Amino acid sequence: MLKLRNSTIKKYLNNLTREELEAEILNLVKKYPIIQEHYYSVLFPDQEEVLDKYKKIIEKEFGHHKGEILRYSVMKKAIKDFSNISNNKEQIAEIMVFTVECGVDFTLTYGDIDQKFYHTIASIYQQALKYIVDNQLEDKFVDRCNELMQSSQDIGWGFGFDMMDLYNDYLGHMNEEEDPE
Repeated sequence: MLKLRNSTIKKYLNNLTREELEAEILNLVKKYPIIQEHYYSVLFPDQEEVLDKYKKIIEKEFGHHKGEILRYSVMKKAIKDFSNISNNKEQIAEIMVFTVECGVDFTLTYGDIDQKFYHTIASIYQQALKYIVDNQLEDKFVDRCNELMQSSQDIGWGFGFDMMDLYNDYLGHMNEEEDPE
C-alpha cells in the first residue's frame, strides 16, 4: 500500500483555498461513509446512532446458532472501527462491554463453546477493563463488569477463573470496603 507523509499532505492542503478545502472534505465525507460517521460522532457525541450500528454488527455475529462459525475478526473490527471514529470514551467502553455481554449470554444460551471463543471474549473483557480504568469510567461500568464476572463463573475452559482474575486485577478494589481508621 502506498503511504504519503503528513508533510506531503499538508503541503497539498496548504495550497488549497478555503473553498477548495471544504469541497475536498465534503467529497471525502460523501465518498467514504466511515468519515461521515466520524464527523457525526464529533458533531453529536451524545447520540447513539453510530454506536447502535456497530453494536448491531456485533450482535449479528452472535445471532448464529451453536455449530456455526463466529467471525471473531468481524467483532474485533467493529470495536476497532468504532473506536477510531468516535471520541466518546463512554461509548467506546460501551461497545467493548456489550461485546463481552453478548459472548457470555451466547454461552449461557447455547452451552459450552471452545477455547478460542473464551480466549477471544476474555481478551475483549481485558481490553474493556483496561480502557475503563485508563479513562476513569469505573463508576459507570463496575456493576456490569462485575455481573459479567459473576455470570461467567460456571462456564468451562477456565473462562470463569480468567474473568474473575481480570475483574479483580482492574476493578476488584471497587468492591473492597475501606478499613476504619
